[in-house]
Amino acid sequence: MSTNTDSEDNKKKGKRIIALTGVVLIVIMVLATLLCAILDSSGVYFRSCLIVTIALPIAIWVFMWAYGAMMHKHTPASFDLNLGNEENTPGDEEE
Repeated sequence: MSTNTDSEDNKKKGKRIIALTGVVLIVIMVLATLLCAILDSSGVYFRSCLIVTIALPIAIWVFMWAYGAMMHKHTPASFDLNLGNEENTPGDEEE
């Protein structure tokens, strides 16, 4: 194997680990929110868990967007709806 493909494999593996970590954190927060809703009589811990459960996916989206903006890459959090189609279709000629 060449070093170029090893580097690409390591990048993909790193991205998968980060994505899996994000999913695990979200699942843990949802479960913690459920437990606090059942067990917390004052509601303080429930409200805190609920806020973090909502804020965590938003923070992940912001980090994805910022990474794509800084590296000039298209990410799922990008605002453009280009979807990776850089080329013009046959009927879309510019005048």
